[in-house]
Amino acid sequence: MHTAPAVKDIMQVAKFSVQPDTSVYDALDLLIAKKVSGIPVLDNDHLVGFLTEKDCLRLQATAHMYNMTGRKVRDIMSSINETLSPKNNLLTAAQVFLSCNFAALPVIDEHGELVGSINRQCVIQAIQKWHHDRGLDFAHEKREQSVVDNPSSIESMQHLASHASREQMASVLRNRT
Repeated sequence: MHTAPAVKDIMQVAKFSVQPDTSVYDALDLLIAKKVSGIPVLDNDHLVGFLTEKDCLRLQATAHMYNMTGRKVRDIMSSINETLSPKNNLLTAAQVFLSCNFAALPVIDEHGELVGSINRQCVIQAIQKWHHDRGLDFAHEKREQSVVDNPSSIESMQHLASHASREQMASVLRNRT
């Protein structure tokens, strides 16, 4: 496989979100319980923001200075300037993550509907796997080409003879002298 996998292949399907008027503490409990980097914030099924770990950490670090009772997600959520499409490939996702300051991003389909989210760690892991798989493919292709260029055993010569064109065989035999 030489084409980078799509975001849809590794994204987390949207199973939960919060509303702008959700209590900050309830949202924080959800973020911790789900072990995610961010939670989509929806208002009438429309994405209006993203509650990130950084938003929550900022709140926790300054909570001693402010009365946090009654604070809502809308008070601390991040506005979303970047989203991904399920059709984007992982290299595009990596570029988007490099250009923004988020550890997780929402995935929006062609109808503007939230279909999932994806985080940097998932992208890193998937790209690493893809590079590894490509490396194995490359090694296999290189080994096959080596057999064609310079068959070194009777078996490889027989394999080549059964799979190569007449012109390829003639070239191999010419180069062996």
